[in-house]
Amino acid sequence: MLTSVETFITPGIREFSIIGLAGASVKESKNRVCAAIKNSGLELPKGRITVNLAPSDVRKEGTGFDIAIAAGLMSASGIIEAETFNNFVLIGELSLDGMVKNVAGIFSMCVFAQKNGISDVVIPEGNVNEVLCLDGLRIWPVKRLDDLTAISKREKTPLSGSLSDFCAQDGFLSVAEIKGHKTAKRAIEIAAAGKHNLLMLGAVGSGKTMLAHSIRSIMPPLEKQDVYDVTSVYSLCGLLNEEQPVIREPPFREVHTGVTKTALIGGGRPVVPGEISLSHRGVLFLDEATEIERAVIDSLRQPMDLGEVTVSRVGHIEKLPSDFMLICAMNPCRCGNLLEGPEKCTCTPKMINHTLEKISKPILDRIDIHIPVKTPGYAEIKSDAPEPAETIRKRVCAVRGLQQEKIALKGLKHHTYSRLGSEELNTVLEFERGSEGLLMRSAEYLSLSIRAYNKLKALAGTIADLNGHAKVTEGDMAEAVQYRMIDRRLFGEGGAAENAA
Repeated sequence: MLTSVETFITPGIREFSIIGLAGASVKESKNRVCAAIKNSGLELPKGRITVNLAPSDVRKEGTGFDIAIAAGLMSASGIIEAETFNNFVLIGELSLDGMVKNVAGIFSMCVFAQKNGISDVVIPEGNVNEVLCLDGLRIWPVKRLDDLTAISKREKTPLSGSLSDFCAQDGFLSVAEIKGHKTAKRAIEIAAAGKHNLLMLGAVGSGKTMLAHSIRSIMPPLEKQDVYDVTSVYSLCGLLNEEQPVIREPPFREVHTGVTKTALIGGGRPVVPGEISLSHRGVLFLDEATEIERAVIDSLRQPMDLGEVTVSRVGHIEKLPSDFMLICAMNPCRCGNLLEGPEKCTCTPKMINHTLEKISKPILDRIDIHIPVKTPGYAEIKSDAPEPAETIRKRVCAVRGLQQEKIALKGLKHHTYSRLGSEELNTVLEFERGSEGLLMRSAEYLSLSIRAYNKLKALAGTIADLNGHAKVTEGDMAEAVQYRMIDRRLFGEGGAAENAA
């Protein structure tokens, strides 16, 4: 929301009032502005000063209004022309000596200004690197308050930049560095190509965490609008710096097992984005998922379905983006060796059930791929010749582009099959007769819910695209089904007793 700063001076004893539902930090602005103006060798207007922040029915928080309020007072004193900053956005905090301090969230503010037709922004000099990637933005940096005078006389020229001036981050763990794990690597490629959620179960040290981190090396780069959306969230949280002024690659967020619901979803006052928003257009990784409180993991259900989260607070409601890909890694039992062989697992059926029930059925339904990760043997490691990550990434990018094209042809707004509903999947995908029969039999055998059934269809579609098939074949469907077979053994009725036996 854009806020207009209006200044009104009336004769009388000097008094300074800020109205318009200003928060405590905004009301304190009058002291900072007055001191900054005097210490910059400028004169305050005489009389009663009233500053209105419109619209007046929305609460204002933060220190970014200082520069705009100071400009209004300087205009009232005749230091700068009143029309100088028409159709400008002014953002910045003042120190008492007149220096301009950085403000968190500057990127999202500038993006919003552009969306509202404003291309000129006055911002702190220290925030310039954050917004240089915005095409078409004219940036007027200020180091001191008196720089406003030079800008008003156009003695300074604006800066501009482009997204192409910023390189993508690198240095990620490459999937090519991982030996063995052929099935898991295939699953990661499918997950990256179709933005499918992934669950990995295996023993301690089997490579689950390493595999999860390696997905960054094959993820497609963010599109321009996604770069702006993701960088806006990071800017709002104050997580941008000179080394990383813009987010070019899909974010990867790994949360601690002690994460709270508020830290994961977002909240507070003012509302601060949580980990799911910081993972927007990227990956949210829950390592040791069974150590996280079940209620915390269950809070992901609505954001996973909608791609956004609604945080309600007294007086206002905030909608935050949360279109992420979920990767979970967990031990299948207390000792972790359940899938390594019955002779290695020391857990009782009760202990196994206690571990597995930490992940609820609704969350399992929303995860497309469930795979066991076994510790690779020496022979597998020695003989393995990994495929270069760049080769895999090209295939992933090709499938993403193909899915976007197919979906766009049907007039739908999503980018991948994994985000489509039942009717939309039927519209976009074509199935061979054998694949449909296998899907029906598998759904009955695995007791799949309607949601899991649709997830399986979307997964088969991604596999078909990777295999270069125009229609989903029986082989594509069989591969998709195998990524849900572990459900019956571990999470089906009597699964723990069967495993313990």
